[in-house]
Amino acid sequence: MAAPAGILYAESIFIQADKQTFDGKKTIFIGDVKVDYEDIRIESPKAIVRNGKDGKPTDATFVDGAYALKKSKFSRSEVKANIINLSLLKNRIKAEGNSDTEVFEGKKPIVHINAGSQVFDTHKNIIVATENVKIDYDKIKTLSDKARITMNDNGKLDKVEFLGNAKIYQEKSIICGDKILYNAVTDEMTASGNTNSETLLDEGETNVLIWADYQHYDNISKTLITSGHVRIKYKDYIATGPKAIFIPENGSTKPNKIIFIGRAKIQEEEKYVEADRIEITLEPKNFKAEGNVQTRFTQVQSYKDASKKN
Repeated sequence: MAAPAGILYAESIFIQADKQTFDGKKTIFIGDVKVDYEDIRIESPKAIVRNGKDGKPTDATFVDGAYALKKSKFSRSEVKANIINLSLLKNRIKAEGNSDTEVFEGKKPIVHINAGSQVFDTHKNIIVATENVKIDYDKIKTLSDKARITMNDNGKLDKVEFLGNAKIYQEKSIICGDKILYNAVTDEMTASGNTNSETLLDEGETNVLIWADYQHYDNISKTLITSGHVRIKYKDYIATGPKAIFIPENGSTKPNKIIFIGRAKIQEEEKYVEADRIEITLEPKNFKAEGNVQTRFTQVQSYKDASKKN
């Protein structure tokens, strides 16, 4: 059954289109489709609205390129995707096919999310993104298999959980892990499960490489706490231990000192030092060992030198 171009109103959903057809179970809208539902507007060239047994609409699918806009008092979110599904029963929006989300505070963009798929819980303000997830927030850029983004009631970013092959780029640092949690309120980042990080120092090409089971970075104090099979490489230093803290000093915001807590070892070329506490200073480069210090030297002998003696 075909109906003339017009407007369909049912419960809290309001739909406009150039043309609509109804077969008893679903309505197909074609041409400049606009749907208003609570504080959400969705637009697309074509939409399919399905009804439940009571004849009321239960969900809508927008195809051929769709756009969704959600407004609150303090922010707005814009979503673009090949397909957008709106579930009226679950208060959920699912964007599929190169889904792209932009969250604005006033006119300022604060969060950008690109992924294969994104699911929005419109009442809880939670976004779950999957498939090659890329997120930009302030000075942070991220990559992961999956991300769970939580916004507060004012539409601002609260926290993000990155799951699977997570990688965070922040200024001169890269943090990787199986799982990374970023708290936007406290500006802290926690990585767990086979983590590694790399910090580029001001001199350009000198990096500090860190491997550990757990890493916690406080961006306000510029302090990094690592634990569990910690291994740190800096120039010709290789240090290992159960726990290490990477901190700035003398009022600087640049981390310059690494303190190993618990029995630790450090290797500098052929020199090996083991102690209860090891403190490494990056600039000027040196280290200090305290507590039951043991030192040994190894001499590497080439095969040619050994053969000459024989």
